[in-house]
Amino acid sequence: MRRIALLTLWIVASALATSAQVSYTFTSLDVPGSSLTRAHGINFRGDIVGLFIKNGGHGFLRHDGTYTTIDFPGSTFTSARGINSSGTIAGGYVDSNGANHGYILAGGTFTSFDFPGATFTDAYGINNAGDIVGDYLDGAGANHGFLLKNGTFSSFDAPNAAITGAKGINDALTISGTAISASGVDSGFLLKNGRFSSIVFPGAVSTDVFKLSNTNQIVGFYTDTSGVIHGFTRTAAGYQTLDFPGSTQTTALGVNVLVSVVGGYVDASGHTHGFLARLNSKLN
Repeated sequence: MRRIALLTLWIVASALATSAQVSYTFTSLDVPGSSLTRAHGINFRGDIVGLFIKNGGHGFLRHDGTYTTIDFPGSTFTSARGINSSGTIAGGYVDSNGANHGYILAGGTFTSFDFPGATFTDAYGINNAGDIVGDYLDGAGANHGFLLKNGTFSSFDAPNAAITGAKGINDALTISGTAISASGVDSGFLLKNGRFSSIVFPGAVSTDVFKLSNTNQIVGFYTDTSGVIHGFTRTAAGYQTLDFPGSTQTTALGVNVLVSVVGGYVDASGHTHGFLARLNSKLN
C-alpha cells in the first residue's frame, strides 16, 4: 500500500465572486414505486445513477428516461454513485454478513473490491480512465480517503481531519471530497498533485463537497446559520446556491461537463426525491 504524498499546505479558499449567477431548469426524479430516490452521478451522455428505496435499498441507472435496477448479486443493499462516459458504474453494497464493499459494474459484470485490511469500503467517484475514489475504515475504525488506480490503492487524509471522504475524481486526477475536523466541522477539499485546497461556501457553517467535472465545476451542499441544508455549485460564475424549488433541503451530488447537476431534495411533506438541474445558458 502506498500513500499519496501530502503537503502541509492547507489553502483556505476565499469567496469566489457570485455576481454572475446562472439559472437552471429542474426536473424531479423518482423511481416508480419507490419511497425515496436520490441521484448521485451523471455522465456526459446524461445517464444518471443513484439510490432508491423499495423493499430495501437498490441502485439505479436512468438512461433515456428509463430506470434499471442495480443490485450486487447476493447483497442486502446496493447504491450506485458514479458513472463515466463509457457507462462503467462505481458504488457500494452490503453483503449478507452486513459488511460494506465497493464495486464496479462494467459491461454487465460486477467486480467487488476492498481497500487492503479495511473493515468497510465504499466507492463514490469514477473517471473516464476507470480510476475510482471513495473512503474506507481501517482496523482501528479511522476513516480515510482512497484512490484506486491501475489496480493499486493509495490512502490519503486531509490535513487536520479526523475523517476524510473522497467523493469525485476527474480525468486530470483532481479529487474532490469532504473533511471533518475533530470538533465535527465539515469542509470540502480538492486534492491535486499532492496538494490540498479547502472549499468553503461563503458564510456557511459547514460545507460538504461531492463531485467535480472535467472542466472543474464543483457541487455539494452547505449548512447555513439557521441549520438549513442547501445545494451549491462552484463554476466560472462563482459560488451559487442550488435549491430545488419549494424544497426544505437540497443536496447537489453529481455534475457533468455540461454543468447538468443531480442530487436529492426533501419536499414539504418530508419525502426525498432525486433531481436533475439543467443549465439554461452557457457559462462565460
